[in-house]
Amino acid sequence: MSWYKVSDGRVVYRGALTREPYGAWLATRGGGQAIDAVAGGLGFRLFGRARAARSLVWKEIVAASRTDEGRAALKEVGDLYLRTLALLAYAPGLPRAVVALRRVILVPRALVAARARTAVTARLAQCRAFAERPGPQRDFIFEAALAEADAAARAARPSIDRPIRCPDGWVAIGADTRFAWVDQFWSGAGWSGHWFLYEYPREAPSRSDRKAVQKAADELQHALDTLSRERRQAVVQLAATCP
Repeated sequence: MSWYKVSDGRVVYRGALTREPYGAWLATRGGGQAIDAVAGGLGFRLFGRARAARSLVWKEIVAASRTDEGRAALKEVGDLYLRTLALLAYAPGLPRAVVALRRVILVPRALVAARARTAVTARLAQCRAFAERPGPQRDFIFEAALAEADAAARAARPSIDRPIRCPDGWVAIGADTRFAWVDQFWSGAGWSGHWFLYEYPREAPSRSDRKAVQKAADELQHALDTLSRERRQAVVQLAATCP
């Protein structure tokens, strides 16, 4: 279960952290080193200092998330992620189509992650309980919150019939997780692919318009096969100049 879910077309905090992201972090080199540092400061433990350190760190992270500041900050992450999507819809150079005077745009997830990471980190750092955690633990919380918000949005399988609402009238109507825009060395693991955004009209689109929007999204997806690696990177670099 994710830290977030989609409810009424929005990404919202469930109210509690689940341990799966923490377990995945522990399996990384950085997570292991962070636990070793904590274990080194513990005295004798019957079942081992590493095990005690893992349990202690998790309890402290959960406790931080349950503070009023922590809960308020985590609640804002979903909105920050969707706000980033809406802002990047105006980025130059991204693949786009027009259906009944409304735009359909592809926004690379790597680009979203880079921009949203800054916003999420700044907001969560305002919570003293998070900000005072040791650096590696703090980085885990910030990155996990971002990844969990993204995962919740993708798990909802948005479509033109069940969109996720973003600010400024934009909606997310689909996600691809396979297309490689940039090398994962730059984007981070798990951020391949892109979001399909649609400039939603004030009145619900007709059935024919919905079909046209889906067709436009499919055509944009197929057109990506003609982009060289250099062109893909150039598109992302140009879009990254969006203020």
